Formats: sequence, C-alpha cells, structure tokens
Amino acid sequence: MKTGTTLLAAAGLLALGACTNSTPAENASRNISEAAENVAEDLHNVADNARNEIAAQTEAVRDAAGNAANVIDERAGRVREATGNSMRDIGNAVNGR
Repeated sequence: MKTGTTLLAAAGLLALGACTNSTPAENASRNISEAAENVAEDLHNVADNARNEIAAQTEAVRDAAGNAANVIDERAGRVREATGNSMRDIGNAVNGR
C-alpha cells in the first residue's frame, strides 16, 4: 500500500508539474512578448527624449534669433545716429558754421 501511495503521489506531482510548466514554445512566446514590450517602452523613451531635445533646441534658436534682432536693432540705431550727425555736420559746413 505504501508503494501505491507513493506512486499515486508521484503521478499527481507529475500531473501538477505538467500543468504549471510551460513548453519551450510558450516560454519563447512569452519572451518575445516581453521583448516587444521593452522595445515599445524604449521607443517611447526615445521619442520623449527627441521631443524634449527639439523643444530645447527650438528655444535656443528662438533666443539666438531674438538676440540677433536686438543686435541688428542696436546697430541700426547707431547708423541712424551717425547719419543724423553727418547730416548736421554737412548742414553746418554748408552754412559756414
């Protein structure tokens, strides 16, 4: 009887083991699925990083363009001032002053 019980217990454990163990195909399928999820997450992170980098570069370009416009405006003011001074000097020279 003891041997019969042992064999029955062993058969039950084997049956239970067969239910809980995955086949190599199931393991491969699960691994592929997990790898695909990891790739999708990585691509999402790359997209986020690219979006943030583009936003930062866009802001830097915007700042540089604003600075360039300020420099151009300042130099245009200097040209206007120099032109006005030249015109005044020419007028003074014409009038003998």
